[in-house]
Amino acid sequence: MSKIKLWIGNYWIGFGIIFLLSSVIGGCKKENDLDPGTVPADIRSINNYIKESMDIYYLWTEFIPPNLNPNIEPDPKVFYDKHLYKIEDKWSFITDDYEALIQSFAGINFTFGHNFKLFQLTDTETVFGIVEYVVVGSPAALAGIKRGDVFYEVDGISLTIDNYLSLLFGKESYTLGFADYIDGEIVPLGKTIELFATTFQENPIYLDTVYNINGKNIGYFVYNQFISDFNQGLHNLFSEFKSENVTDLIVDLRYNPGGSISTANLLASLIAPDDQVSNESVFSRYIWNDLIEQYWLDQEGPDSKNLVIKFIPSANNINLNSVYFLVTDNSASASETLINGLIPYMDVVLIGETTSGKYTGSITLHDEERSFNWAIQPIVLKTANVEGNTEFKDGFAPDYLVKDDLFTPLGNLEENMLAEAVSCITGIPVDQLARKALPEIVLTATPLISGGMIPIERRKILHIDNISIE
Repeated sequence: MSKIKLWIGNYWIGFGIIFLLSSVIGGCKKENDLDPGTVPADIRSINNYIKESMDIYYLWTEFIPPNLNPNIEPDPKVFYDKHLYKIEDKWSFITDDYEALIQSFAGINFTFGHNFKLFQLTDTETVFGIVEYVVVGSPAALAGIKRGDVFYEVDGISLTIDNYLSLLFGKESYTLGFADYIDGEIVPLGKTIELFATTFQENPIYLDTVYNINGKNIGYFVYNQFISDFNQGLHNLFSEFKSENVTDLIVDLRYNPGGSISTANLLASLIAPDDQVSNESVFSRYIWNDLIEQYWLDQEGPDSKNLVIKFIPSANNINLNSVYFLVTDNSASASETLINGLIPYMDVVLIGETTSGKYTGSITLHDEERSFNWAIQPIVLKTANVEGNTEFKDGFAPDYLVKDDLFTPLGNLEENMLAEAVSCITGIPVDQLARKALPEIVLTATPLISGGMIPIERRKILHIDNISIE
């Protein structure tokens, strides 16, 4: 068997017994060389790797069809897809670019740097995009693109429901045409911007500030991905919050699709009541398939770090009894694990829209001997909080339903979601915070997809909880 490297939450659990694990739970089964036909040997090798890995680690192993033959399927993606329990599994995927996958976990993407949301104009085939945010220092930022900009064409071709995928994704360069929305119509501005993608690493802490309002010191930050490489940035931020005597906290997760569980645990440990953090109370639990679950119990016992994730004591903990999260349907995976893990210990207030509903975690499996560059990202576990809640398949509904105001800068107190949170904290009526009505363009158009900063075929990469075992 090729050595398997596992990532779960960018959290290095650290043990050297992966071969023992394989042998204890049944070893690596070798397929009979049944009529390989014309399938090349390298494809059969990839397929066998897929089969042996999925048979061991997949959360829904009992639903893998029996007798899948790795020696007769010419397409590894098709073969992998046959293993998936699609009634539950919306997230497992396969890639032939392992390096790009790992870079994505570190926030490194080949990108233009503008995250956008696409809409279909009601009762038409017309598609347009509105920029949600622009990464500082990225090509889009240097070109002057900003939140709220509307674009309607790519390379001189108007976007439609039939062509937007091919025009917008998987390109190294393109020219966007910008427009206004007037009286139900997309009105071209005659403005175009040419963009060239580059490999770029995004700092997940997009912005942060402290508002001093009505005797409250309100910490606020926009957090766009759980990346363990930037954990020190969270420590530094909360050290600043602590020095400024922050009394209340607003965490903006509206564009955060997930990432590292260990980083979610760190952030929870910086927020939660100090007595729970100091006592290392349970933040979250992993629920594996029966085979893997029993293995951890036998090898490491019920308190195994592969089964139980506890708060991490920190001098930068700000000891709150309540926290406000700004969320949308883009808030997924580790974002939801954070919310779920804190609910038993403090008052968690959600403002925005219902979250994604990703209650599962995945691992990266690849051939460390590098005989091929493929990797699979199967769902291998569910996450649960200390009370056992794991079935948040429909997402977390907001306490205050508020639409994303794409035309007001993030961090501006006039922005709808932020204004609602500040109102809840201070008691100041929302209308006194100069909240604006949403433009008709957002209220009447049909949302298609969001998160346009990365190619569509890799967008699911971030919707994972990535744990590493070696």
